[in-house]
Amino acid sequence: MKFLQGRIMRAAAAFAVVLAPSSPAVAWGSPGHQYVGNLAWLLLNPNARNRVRQILGPNVSLGAAAVWPDCVRSVDRSSTGEFSYEHDRYTPQVCVAFESAAEQEKMIAYAERNWTNCLYGGRPLKCHQSFHFADVNVHIHSDYKPTYIGTSDNDVVHGIRAAVARLKCKPSQTCDIPAPFALATKREALLLLAHLVGDLHQPLHVGAIYLDTAGLETDDSGVEMHGGNYLLLSPGEESDNLHHAWDTVSSSIGSTPSANAIKSGCLIAPLPNPTVDPPEVWASETILAARAAYNGMRFRPDATASGRWDVEFIDKPQYNADRRSVQARQVIIGGARLAAILNSIWPSSKVAVACR
Repeated sequence: MKFLQGRIMRAAAAFAVVLAPSSPAVAWGSPGHQYVGNLAWLLLNPNARNRVRQILGPNVSLGAAAVWPDCVRSVDRSSTGEFSYEHDRYTPQVCVAFESAAEQEKMIAYAERNWTNCLYGGRPLKCHQSFHFADVNVHIHSDYKPTYIGTSDNDVVHGIRAAVARLKCKPSQTCDIPAPFALATKREALLLLAHLVGDLHQPLHVGAIYLDTAGLETDDSGVEMHGGNYLLLSPGEESDNLHHAWDTVSSSIGSTPSANAIKSGCLIAPLPNPTVDPPEVWASETILAARAAYNGMRFRPDATASGRWDVEFIDKPQYNADRRSVQARQVIIGGARLAAILNSIWPSSKVAVACR
Protein backbone atom coordinates (compact mmCIF):
# COMPACT_ATOMS: atom_id res chain seq x y z
CA MET A 1 0.00 0.00 0.00
CA LYS A 2 1.57 3.27 -1.09
CA PHE A 3 0.34 5.29 1.86
CA LEU A 4 2.22 8.41 0.82
CA GLN A 5 0.97 8.66 -2.73
CA GLY A 6 -1.36 11.57 -3.27
CA ARG A 7 -1.22 15.07 -1.90
CA ILE A 8 2.05 14.88 -0.03
CA MET A 9 3.85 13.40 -3.04
CA ARG A 10 2.39 16.08 -5.31
CA ALA A 11 3.48 18.79 -2.87
CA ALA A 12 7.07 17.62 -3.28
CA ALA A 13 6.88 16.75 -6.97
CA ALA A 14 9.52 19.31 -7.88
CA PHE A 15 12.21 17.25 -6.21
CA ALA A 16 13.79 14.46 -8.23
CA VAL A 17 15.92 13.02 -5.46
CA VAL A 18 17.43 9.55 -5.53
CA LEU A 19 18.37 8.50 -2.00
CA ALA A 20 18.38 4.77 -1.44
CA PRO A 21 17.20 3.84 2.07
CA SER A 22 19.01 1.30 4.20
CA SER A 23 18.25 -0.36 7.49
CA PRO A 24 20.82 1.42 9.77
CA ALA A 25 19.37 4.66 11.07
CA VAL A 26 20.40 7.72 13.04
CA ALA A 27 18.41 10.35 14.86
CA TRP A 28 17.15 13.38 12.94
CA GLY A 29 18.25 15.27 16.04
CA SER A 30 21.91 15.06 15.00
CA PRO A 31 22.85 13.82 11.49
CA GLY A 32 19.46 14.80 10.09
CA HIS A 33 19.70 18.35 11.44
CA GLN A 34 23.35 18.46 10.37
CA TYR A 35 22.25 17.50 6.87
CA VAL A 36 19.76 20.37 6.79
CA GLY A 37 22.42 22.83 7.88
CA ASN A 38 25.12 21.46 5.60
CA LEU A 39 22.84 21.60 2.57
CA ALA A 40 21.74 25.14 3.40
CA TRP A 41 25.39 26.23 3.63
CA LEU A 42 26.06 25.01 0.09
CA LEU A 43 23.05 26.98 -1.19
CA LEU A 44 23.87 30.31 0.46
CA ASN A 45 24.71 33.32 -1.68
CA PRO A 46 28.14 34.88 -0.95
CA ASN A 47 26.75 37.65 1.26
CA ALA A 48 24.61 35.30 3.34
CA ARG A 49 27.52 32.89 3.71
CA ASN A 50 29.78 35.66 5.00
CA ARG A 51 27.15 36.86 7.46
CA VAL A 52 26.53 33.34 8.77
CA ARG A 53 30.27 32.82 9.23
CA GLN A 54 30.57 36.14 11.10
CA ILE A 55 27.72 35.26 13.44
CA LEU A 56 28.67 31.65 14.18
CA GLY A 57 32.42 32.17 14.30
CA PRO A 58 35.10 30.16 12.50
CA ASN A 59 34.73 26.96 14.53
CA VAL A 60 30.99 26.28 14.20
CA SER A 61 29.54 25.08 10.91
CA LEU A 62 25.93 25.68 9.94
CA GLY A 63 25.47 21.91 10.16
CA ALA A 64 26.65 21.83 13.78
CA ALA A 65 24.64 24.97 14.53
CA ALA A 66 21.45 23.20 13.48
CA VAL A 67 21.83 20.77 16.40
CA TRP A 68 22.42 23.41 19.11
CA PRO A 69 18.83 23.73 20.43
CA ASP A 70 18.83 20.00 21.15
CA CYS A 71 22.12 20.40 23.04
CA VAL A 72 20.39 22.99 25.22
CA ARG A 73 18.01 20.25 26.36
CA SER A 74 20.84 19.05 28.61
CA VAL A 75 20.67 22.26 30.64
CA ASP A 76 18.77 21.62 33.86
CA ARG A 77 17.80 23.52 36.99
CA SER A 78 18.48 22.15 40.45
CA SER A 79 16.04 22.20 43.35
CA THR A 80 17.86 25.31 44.60
CA GLY A 81 17.27 27.10 41.29
CA GLU A 82 20.81 26.85 39.91
CA PHE A 83 21.26 26.06 36.21
CA SER A 84 23.95 23.73 34.91
CA TYR A 85 24.84 21.80 31.78
CA GLU A 86 25.55 18.08 31.84
CA HIS A 87 27.42 16.30 29.05
CA ASP A 88 24.76 15.93 26.41
CA ARG A 89 22.61 12.83 26.75
CA TYR A 90 20.76 13.30 23.46
CA THR A 91 23.33 14.05 20.74
CA PRO A 92 26.72 13.82 22.48
CA GLN A 93 28.82 13.37 19.34
CA VAL A 94 27.75 16.75 17.98
CA CYS A 95 27.20 18.75 21.15
CA VAL A 96 30.86 18.41 22.13
CA ALA A 97 31.40 21.44 19.87
CA PHE A 98 29.43 23.49 22.41
CA GLU A 99 30.86 22.07 25.63
CA SER A 100 33.65 24.55 26.32
CA ALA A 101 33.09 26.64 29.44
CA ALA A 102 32.19 29.69 27.34
CA GLU A 103 29.71 27.77 25.17
CA GLN A 104 28.11 26.12 28.18
CA GLU A 105 27.53 29.56 29.68
CA LYS A 106 25.78 30.63 26.48
CA MET A 107 23.51 27.56 26.50
CA ILE A 108 22.68 28.09 30.16
CA ALA A 109 21.91 31.77 29.61
CA TYR A 110 19.55 30.97 26.72
CA ALA A 111 17.80 28.21 28.66
CA GLU A 112 17.42 30.35 31.78
CA ARG A 113 15.85 33.21 29.79
CA ASN A 114 13.48 30.76 28.08
CA TRP A 115 12.61 28.58 31.07
CA THR A 116 9.45 29.94 32.72
CA ASN A 117 8.19 32.39 30.09
CA CYS A 118 5.62 29.92 28.69
CA LEU A 119 4.09 26.54 29.38
CA TYR A 120 5.72 23.30 28.26
CA GLY A 121 3.77 20.14 28.91
CA GLY A 122 1.27 22.20 30.88
CA ARG A 123 3.93 23.46 33.31
CA PRO A 124 5.87 26.73 33.44
CA LEU A 125 9.33 25.26 32.94
CA LYS A 126 11.67 24.38 30.07
CA CYS A 127 9.73 26.73 27.81
CA HIS A 128 12.42 26.55 25.10
CA GLN A 129 11.57 22.91 24.44
CA SER A 130 8.08 23.93 23.32
CA PHE A 131 9.62 25.91 20.44
CA HIS A 132 10.33 22.69 18.51
CA PHE A 133 6.82 21.54 17.56
CA ALA A 134 3.10 22.02 17.10
CA ASP A 135 0.37 19.39 17.58
CA VAL A 136 -2.31 20.09 14.97
CA ASN A 137 -5.03 17.44 14.73
CA VAL A 138 -4.60 16.06 11.21
CA HIS A 139 -7.92 14.25 11.41
CA ILE A 140 -9.83 17.54 11.17
CA HIS A 141 -7.26 19.93 9.64
CA SER A 142 -5.28 19.91 6.41
CA ASP A 143 -3.49 23.20 7.08
CA TYR A 144 -1.91 25.25 9.86
CA LYS A 145 -3.68 28.16 11.50
CA PRO A 146 -2.65 29.73 14.82
CA THR A 147 -6.22 29.40 16.09
CA TYR A 148 -6.18 25.59 16.03
CA ILE A 149 -5.83 23.49 19.16
CA GLY A 150 -2.27 22.22 19.28
CA THR A 151 -0.76 25.53 18.17
CA SER A 152 0.50 28.26 20.47
CA ASP A 153 2.42 31.52 20.39
CA ASN A 154 5.52 29.52 21.34
CA ASP A 155 5.32 26.71 18.77
CA VAL A 156 7.71 25.96 15.91
CA VAL A 157 6.02 28.32 13.44
CA HIS A 158 6.19 31.25 15.84
CA GLY A 159 9.75 30.28 16.76
CA ILE A 160 10.84 30.63 13.14
CA ARG A 161 9.15 34.02 12.90
CA ALA A 162 10.88 35.20 16.09
CA ALA A 163 14.31 34.03 14.93
CA VAL A 164 13.90 35.75 11.56
CA ALA A 165 12.79 38.97 13.26
CA ARG A 166 15.90 38.93 15.45
CA LEU A 167 18.21 38.30 12.50
CA LYS A 168 16.64 41.14 10.50
CA CYS A 169 16.94 43.60 13.38
CA LYS A 170 19.53 46.29 12.71
CA PRO A 171 21.82 47.58 15.50
CA SER A 172 20.15 50.99 15.44
CA GLN A 173 16.69 49.49 15.86
CA THR A 174 14.72 48.29 18.85
CA CYS A 175 14.18 44.62 18.11
CA ASP A 176 10.49 43.73 18.10
CA ILE A 177 10.78 40.04 19.01
CA PRO A 178 7.39 38.45 19.71
CA ALA A 179 6.82 37.01 23.16
CA PRO A 180 7.67 34.66 24.69
CA PHE A 181 10.93 34.23 22.76
CA ALA A 182 13.89 35.78 24.58
CA LEU A 183 16.67 35.88 21.97
CA ALA A 184 19.52 38.01 23.22
CA THR A 185 21.77 37.80 20.16
CA LYS A 186 21.71 37.13 16.44
CA ARG A 187 23.77 34.03 17.14
CA GLU A 188 21.01 32.57 19.31
CA ALA A 189 18.49 33.42 16.60
CA LEU A 190 20.55 31.75 13.87
CA LEU A 191 21.16 28.64 15.98
CA LEU A 192 17.43 28.40 16.69
CA LEU A 193 16.37 29.07 13.10
CA ALA A 194 18.71 26.43 11.65
CA HIS A 195 17.15 23.84 13.94
CA LEU A 196 13.50 24.83 13.75
CA VAL A 197 13.35 24.85 9.95
CA GLY A 198 14.44 21.22 10.14
CA ASP A 199 11.84 20.46 12.81
CA LEU A 200 9.10 22.12 10.74
CA HIS A 201 9.68 19.58 7.97
CA GLN A 202 9.45 16.52 10.23
CA PRO A 203 5.78 15.51 9.79
CA LEU A 204 5.20 14.43 13.39
CA HIS A 205 6.71 17.66 14.73
CA VAL A 206 3.66 19.48 13.36
CA GLY A 207 0.81 16.97 13.02
CA ALA A 208 -0.85 14.86 15.73
CA ILE A 209 -3.86 12.60 16.04
CA TYR A 210 -6.46 12.16 18.78
CA LEU A 211 -7.95 8.72 19.46
CA ASP A 212 -11.26 7.72 20.96
CA THR A 213 -11.67 4.72 23.26
CA ALA A 214 -11.99 2.42 20.24
CA GLY A 215 -8.66 3.56 18.84
CA LEU A 216 -10.21 5.55 16.01
CA GLU A 217 -9.05 9.01 14.99
CA THR A 218 -11.41 11.67 16.26
CA ASP A 219 -11.67 15.37 17.01
CA ASP A 220 -10.00 17.17 19.88
CA SER A 221 -12.31 15.49 22.41
CA GLY A 222 -10.16 12.36 22.18
CA VAL A 223 -6.78 11.55 23.70
CA GLU A 224 -3.92 13.42 22.03
CA MET A 225 -1.01 11.26 20.89
CA HIS A 226 1.62 14.02 21.21
CA GLY A 227 3.05 13.79 17.74
CA GLY A 228 3.14 10.00 17.85
CA ASN A 229 5.10 9.80 21.11
CA TYR A 230 2.20 7.90 22.70
CA LEU A 231 2.00 5.39 19.82
CA LEU A 232 4.19 2.44 20.78
CA LEU A 233 5.94 0.17 18.30
CA SER A 234 6.64 -3.53 18.73
CA PRO A 235 9.87 -4.74 20.37
CA GLY A 236 12.57 -5.15 17.77
CA GLU A 237 11.57 -2.07 15.79
CA GLU A 238 14.18 0.61 15.04
CA SER A 239 12.38 2.90 17.51
CA ASP A 240 10.12 2.49 20.51
CA ASN A 241 7.41 4.89 19.34
CA LEU A 242 6.14 6.36 16.09
CA HIS A 243 7.50 9.84 16.71
CA HIS A 244 11.02 8.56 17.25
CA ALA A 245 10.72 6.43 14.10
CA TRP A 246 10.00 9.59 12.13
CA ASP A 247 12.81 11.46 13.91
CA THR A 248 15.17 8.69 12.76
CA VAL A 249 16.61 9.25 9.29
CA SER A 250 18.44 6.51 7.41
CA SER A 251 22.20 6.69 7.71
CA SER A 252 22.39 6.10 3.95
CA ILE A 253 21.93 9.82 3.33
CA GLY A 254 24.97 10.65 5.49
CA SER A 255 25.54 14.20 6.65
CA THR A 256 27.08 15.44 3.37
CA PRO A 257 24.46 16.28 0.71
CA SER A 258 24.78 14.45 -2.57
CA ALA A 259 24.93 16.08 -6.00
CA ASN A 260 21.27 15.15 -6.51
CA ALA A 261 20.32 16.81 -3.22
CA ILE A 262 22.18 20.00 -4.14
CA LYS A 263 20.53 20.03 -7.56
CA SER A 264 17.11 19.67 -5.96
CA GLY A 265 17.88 22.34 -3.37
CA CYS A 266 18.91 24.76 -6.11
CA LEU A 267 15.30 24.73 -7.33
CA ILE A 268 14.38 26.64 -4.16
CA ALA A 269 17.33 28.71 -2.99
CA PRO A 270 19.38 29.94 -5.99
CA LEU A 271 17.87 33.40 -6.50
CA PRO A 272 19.89 36.39 -5.28
CA ASN A 273 16.86 37.72 -3.39
CA PRO A 274 14.34 34.87 -3.14
CA THR A 275 10.72 35.29 -2.17
CA VAL A 276 10.15 33.13 0.88
CA ASP A 277 6.80 31.68 1.90
CA PRO A 278 5.75 32.30 5.51
CA PRO A 279 6.33 29.30 7.80
CA GLU A 280 2.57 28.73 8.04
CA VAL A 281 2.60 27.62 4.39
CA TRP A 282 5.37 25.12 5.03
CA ALA A 283 3.64 23.89 8.18
CA SER A 284 0.48 23.26 6.16
CA GLU A 285 2.44 21.08 3.74
CA THR A 286 3.91 19.18 6.67
CA ILE A 287 0.45 18.57 8.12
CA LEU A 288 -0.51 16.82 4.89
CA ALA A 289 2.60 14.68 5.24
CA ALA A 290 1.64 13.93 8.84
CA ARG A 291 -1.89 12.99 7.82
CA ALA A 292 -0.43 10.44 5.43
CA ALA A 293 2.13 9.32 8.02
CA TYR A 294 -0.65 8.15 10.36
CA ASN A 295 -2.28 6.03 7.65
CA GLY A 296 -1.64 2.34 7.14
CA MET A 297 -1.97 1.36 10.81
CA ARG A 298 -4.43 0.45 13.52
CA PHE A 299 -4.29 1.34 17.22
CA ARG A 300 -5.20 -0.53 20.39
CA PRO A 301 -4.72 0.47 24.05
CA ASP A 302 -1.39 -0.66 25.43
CA ALA A 303 -1.74 -3.21 28.22
CA THR A 304 1.06 -1.80 30.36
CA ALA A 305 1.33 1.93 29.63
CA SER A 306 -1.68 4.05 30.58
CA GLY A 307 -2.59 6.56 27.90
CA ARG A 308 -0.38 4.89 25.31
CA TRP A 309 -1.45 2.84 22.31
CA ASP A 310 0.12 -0.05 20.46
CA VAL A 311 0.53 0.30 16.70
CA GLU A 312 -0.36 -2.48 14.28
CA PHE A 313 0.83 -1.85 10.71
CA ILE A 314 -1.24 -3.07 7.79
CA ASP A 315 1.90 -3.41 5.64
CA LYS A 316 4.92 -2.58 7.80
CA PRO A 317 7.69 -3.07 5.19
CA GLN A 318 5.90 -0.81 2.72
CA TYR A 319 5.14 1.77 5.41
CA ASN A 320 8.78 1.91 6.51
CA ALA A 321 10.05 2.16 2.93
CA ASP A 322 7.68 5.04 2.20
CA ARG A 323 8.59 6.72 5.48
CA ARG A 324 12.30 6.68 4.66
CA SER A 325 11.62 8.10 1.22
CA VAL A 326 9.64 11.02 2.63
CA GLN A 327 12.21 11.64 5.37
CA ALA A 328 14.99 11.88 2.78
CA ARG A 329 12.88 14.29 0.77
CA GLN A 330 11.95 16.42 3.78
CA VAL A 331 15.51 17.05 4.98
CA ILE A 332 16.39 18.30 1.50
CA ILE A 333 13.38 20.61 1.38
CA GLY A 334 14.23 21.83 4.88
CA GLY A 335 17.84 22.57 3.96
CA ALA A 336 16.86 24.41 0.80
CA ARG A 337 14.28 26.51 2.62
CA LEU A 338 16.71 27.38 5.39
CA ALA A 339 19.06 28.68 2.70
CA ALA A 340 16.21 30.59 1.05
CA ILE A 341 15.38 32.33 4.35
CA LEU A 342 18.99 33.32 4.96
CA ASN A 343 19.44 34.44 1.34
CA SER A 344 16.37 36.65 1.71
CA ILE A 345 17.70 38.20 4.93
CA TRP A 346 21.12 38.87 3.39
CA PRO A 347 20.59 39.19 -0.38
CA SER A 348 23.37 39.27 -2.94
CA SER A 349 23.73 39.94 -6.65
CA LYS A 350 25.22 36.46 -6.99
CA VAL A 351 23.76 33.05 -6.35
CA ALA A 352 25.45 30.20 -4.48
CA VAL A 353 28.43 28.71 -6.27
CA ALA A 354 26.80 25.28 -6.08
CA CYS A 355 23.78 26.57 -8.06
CA ARG A 356 25.63 28.32 -10.88
